[in-house]
Amino acid sequence: MSTSLEHVGNMNAGNMNALDNMDALRQSVRGRIGIKDDVEEDGLIYEMLHASRDIKDLFVSSFGPRGSSKIIISPTDDVYLTSDGKTIIEQIDVLHPVVTSLKELAISMDKVCGDGTKTAVIIAASLIENAAKLVDIGLHPTTIIKGYQLALNKAYDILNYESIRISSERDLHSVIENASLGKGIEPHQARIIADIVLETLSKIRDIQGDAHIDLNDYVKVIKKVGSPSIESISGMVLDERPARSDMPSLLENASVLMINGNVKFESKIINSQRNLRIDDLADPRLIFHGKERNLKSMSQKIIDSGANLVFCEGDVDESVEGSLAKHGILLFQKLKLRDMEMVSKATGASILSIRDDIMPYDLGFADEAKVEKRNDEHFLFLSVSDQLISTIMIWEPFRYGLEKIEEAVDDAVNNAAFILKNPLAVRGGGDVEFVLSQMLRQYSSTIEGKEQLAVIEYANALEEIPRTLARNVGLNEVDAITKMLNSYNKGIDCRIDITREVFPNNPPVYDSFSIKQMAVIAATEAVSNMLRIDKIVLKKS
Repeated sequence: MSTSLEHVGNMNAGNMNALDNMDALRQSVRGRIGIKDDVEEDGLIYEMLHASRDIKDLFVSSFGPRGSSKIIISPTDDVYLTSDGKTIIEQIDVLHPVVTSLKELAISMDKVCGDGTKTAVIIAASLIENAAKLVDIGLHPTTIIKGYQLALNKAYDILNYESIRISSERDLHSVIENASLGKGIEPHQARIIADIVLETLSKIRDIQGDAHIDLNDYVKVIKKVGSPSIESISGMVLDERPARSDMPSLLENASVLMINGNVKFESKIINSQRNLRIDDLADPRLIFHGKERNLKSMSQKIIDSGANLVFCEGDVDESVEGSLAKHGILLFQKLKLRDMEMVSKATGASILSIRDDIMPYDLGFADEAKVEKRNDEHFLFLSVSDQLISTIMIWEPFRYGLEKIEEAVDDAVNNAAFILKNPLAVRGGGDVEFVLSQMLRQYSSTIEGKEQLAVIEYANALEEIPRTLARNVGLNEVDAITKMLNSYNKGIDCRIDITREVFPNNPPVYDSFSIKQMAVIAATEAVSNMLRIDKIVLKKS
């Protein structure tokens, strides 16, 4: 009897512990949400305001070529030192609905454009901040949404009118260099990156002509710690070592075979149900001989294919490695899927399973495959004439500098890719946002009703971009905006320059039209969706 009572007591204690753990988890989640009770009516806009201000404060100080970096420590104690908008907002461990919406905005911008995340989030947060001012003076959210939509439609027309067709290498260089500078690297580094991306683009154009291509599919970026340098290499470079040291390090006119999955003995080949009974000592020997025959068959299949350069996405058995090495075949294994896809594009090889029939037309071709060792790391340099793949190799002595330059190269490539798709640009350095804000203020005078006030606040939100750039380069923002206004009234284009001056935009600095347009549209739509919310309800436990 006492044992039964003790058992019941232990069960109750266990249930109490489970309830305590659930309650602790619930409180932790509620803390991350940042909302204690249901929020509705007037309190809702202020809840949005406080959350968006916190996010905006994180982003504005990191914006532009002179923006500051953030140190972010994740719950798993990973440390990030970055000024990249997507990285900053992804690492924020907050479940607040407004923060989540701004996160989705940043992630979608990065996914679609690869750039423009901070621009979109700063505009969105400013629109929420300005909407709160309008609610304070009695405007209903639906009126604000209508005014914002009118402003967006007009901004869309103005952006198209202000766009410039990229017609020279100098203009394209300006777009790419300006995108690189946005990651806070030095101007000379941005120029080098722009030169390399243009060189890569020129090689691709020489082969492909004016046909449409997605640059991201044909440019590989490798980053390594070492003596500082950035170089563009025609062809594919893999930071991989051969499967064995006794394999050849140089192949000319290589026949390329690509295999998906493992090249090793799988038990399901012989015994798929895993129910084999071992009744005597002969059975293990049968299994061993079956495995040996299976591996020899795989090796012979690769050898008979005529390939002397093999790429495998999975693992390769040691006995297969040895057989290939004896026949002078160079093997790389455990490759990333993206690398496999790019090698396939470069060489024309089909990606097969080891169980597939290997036909001559499945093999690819490379003019040269060379294994080199640099800074104690192995690299494969794969050259194919008249092919589009290029590799940008980045070497930096410090990991933080390496990350910044990689982010700058990514933005440069993404902007170049957008210019290839749509060769339009707008003036950079805060110029186009300032012009948009001035024209929208003029446009607001043509609108009757309270929507006029929303259009004015939309213009103010766009002006936050040049104001932020001015603050971050060390200018007084009021003086900077005044100088820009004086130039605007005289019909002179001007920008916030990294030399801490408001300069006429000559020689011009450009941004990608498509990315700028996407940032304005995405920010407006995100804020409109948030303003349509009339209540935040916490699910009761």
